[in-house]
Amino acid sequence: MNIREVSTLKIQSTSSSRCSSIRSAPAPRLLAALLLLLPAAFAGAQSPQPQESESPAGSFTEVVKVEVINVDVVVTDRSGKSVAGLAREDFEVRLDGRPIEITNFYSESRQTSRDALPAFDVQEERDSSFRPVEEVQTNPRRSHVVVLVDHTRLRASNRKRAFNALRQMVDGLDEDALVSVVGVEGGLVFYSDFLFDREAVHRTFDRISKISLRTDVLAAERRLIFGELNRGISGGIQARASLANEPQLQARIQAYAAQEYARGIRTLQQIEKVVGTLSGIPGRRTLIYVGEGVPTRPGEGLYVEFRNRFAGPERGLPHYDFNTDYTREIGRYDLTEPMRKLAKSANRAGVTLYSIDAEASHGGEIRSALTEQGAFSEAISIINENYREPLEYASKATGGRLLQSSGQLAKLLENLVGDLQTVYSLGFNPPEGWEPGSEKNLEVRVQGKGLRVSHPEEVFRPKPDEREAGATVAALMYQTVDNPLEIRANPGLAAPRDDGAAVLPINIEIPISKLDLLPRDGIHAGSLSIYVSTKDAEGNPGSVQKVPFHLNIPEDKLEEARANAAHYPLPLLLRKGDRQVAIGVRDNNSGLFSAVRLDIAEHSQQL
Repeated sequence: MNIREVSTLKIQSTSSSRCSSIRSAPAPRLLAALLLLLPAAFAGAQSPQPQESESPAGSFTEVVKVEVINVDVVVTDRSGKSVAGLAREDFEVRLDGRPIEITNFYSESRQTSRDALPAFDVQEERDSSFRPVEEVQTNPRRSHVVVLVDHTRLRASNRKRAFNALRQMVDGLDEDALVSVVGVEGGLVFYSDFLFDREAVHRTFDRISKISLRTDVLAAERRLIFGELNRGISGGIQARASLANEPQLQARIQAYAAQEYARGIRTLQQIEKVVGTLSGIPGRRTLIYVGEGVPTRPGEGLYVEFRNRFAGPERGLPHYDFNTDYTREIGRYDLTEPMRKLAKSANRAGVTLYSIDAEASHGGEIRSALTEQGAFSEAISIINENYREPLEYASKATGGRLLQSSGQLAKLLENLVGDLQTVYSLGFNPPEGWEPGSEKNLEVRVQGKGLRVSHPEEVFRPKPDEREAGATVAALMYQTVDNPLEIRANPGLAAPRDDGAAVLPINIEIPISKLDLLPRDGIHAGSLSIYVSTKDAEGNPGSVQKVPFHLNIPEDKLEEARANAAHYPLPLLLRKGDRQVAIGVRDNNSGLFSAVRLDIAEHSQQL
């Protein structure tokens, strides 16, 4: 996973100089008109637009930001077991094929006490005007694990096995890891925030293990089509010709492929939605998807079986060219690109994807369902490959693994837990010319015979505000972000509007003593960014809105100000059914970020 870390450093100077700052963009409209007000005690100290100005002779303070991209990797041996004890010198990192220096290194193993672990290995830049400072704050490497149970792809025959595997996996996690449980029941359902309490997680599993959805409709249709194909092979040339020339049979194969393709698109989109909620979570982010696989080309196995049974003059039927006919009739139902899009989204969010396939053998189910001659081994092999390929690719592309339900599942789960508890973080500075919002191909090599390194295939450099926007959504969905600035959000009384909505005033309170104020021209300047997102009745987060907030406090009012709080009146537009709002605040001078979540369901239900 990749985490953008920014450290700030103050530089003091005694010479006369010019202090430049970037002009802030106008505040976007935030659901309603927003007023930029200062605390009443400082109403006379309105903030002018930042501009380049002369500083008086003496000292000035400038903020220099050092950006570090961190990539988490796991090293395993031939048996798939995680390997600990490696050093920085054992790794080589390449971006777009070019080697890059590893400036920050961190390793963690379940065999090592966290208290004994060093912070990032910081190198001092002796020839520069600044040096990197420690990016690691209190417990920054804590694992956040989301278990996504896809009830729409989990039949009763596999449900017990799947939940036993989940309980075993959760019990093996480090006690410091946080676990959240999410489900797909047509739409996404967030069953819990992140929890330390393993018993509470088990109770969640017990509750949702009883959810029963009809998930075998398309599987039953596939079995029926295979049955028709096998009935033809045992009924003689006349029966085979009748079946093969019957347009309805091919139409059924096409209809099955189209429906399974649409279902697969929905599944990948749901996984991608959960990935999007994790991008702003601090520490390591892991998503474990539990289902029965998603076929890449859902009609391929049926079409191959049809061709093998009936095509060719030796069987008295026209010859079917697989490359031409399949591509035209079935091949357009291909999930390769959506699968790649999911992997790219996960890498952008810094999320490692693991997938548990609860079905031991998809092709074997077809064979056992047939009462006459079994399907050709080619078709069964294609079916198994189709179900394994999408999630296996997406998992590996993000540095994770695919775990298939089999006699080896217990060992695979042990390896998964080992991956989460034995990790190396490799940090480097973005090379010149790497534009924010773009990605680079990543290659990580490790020295040692028989060792294999798992890592994301791409690494992204976030755009400005992307990290904070993600953290605001994370606070909205999971209440995960700390509150070092000690901000508070106090709602007032909602005012109905003519269009059926309402405006809820929220007073955001920020203790000034927690802010980093920079001296300039006889004042102490604070620069804040406020981020807001709401959750609707279906549990979907809205877009994140950002508003700048500036404080200019006169020198003679500074001590008095530190005993008070800055207040920002936020008029929040409520839609019917809105349930929660998350408010994030970043101190642009110190880089500290805080977020709080507020329940507003009662206000929205009054509309």
